[in-house]
Amino acid sequence: MNNEVKEILIDLIAYYNVIGTEDDPGFGPFAEVVSRASKALERSSKEQKFRDTNRSSDIDPFAMDVVGTRRYKHENDLY
Repeated sequence: MNNEVKEILIDLIAYYNVIGTEDDPGFGPFAEVVSRASKALERSSKEQKFRDTNRSSDIDPFAMDVVGTRRYKHENDLY
């Protein structure tokens, strides 16, 4: 868990603790925390997608699992 997620969770807990008290700030701070959380999730998703994408340096051209066992038709084959 990175620092940004920790800060968002701390703010969310702080908001939850004042709900229904005389210091209740209303919906505004909650909306701000949700906005920060959604931006963090979107950023994390983009980073994860980038890490999961195979790049040419990640592929071993001599690996046997990519060679396959397909038999190709020769010109003398009947069917």
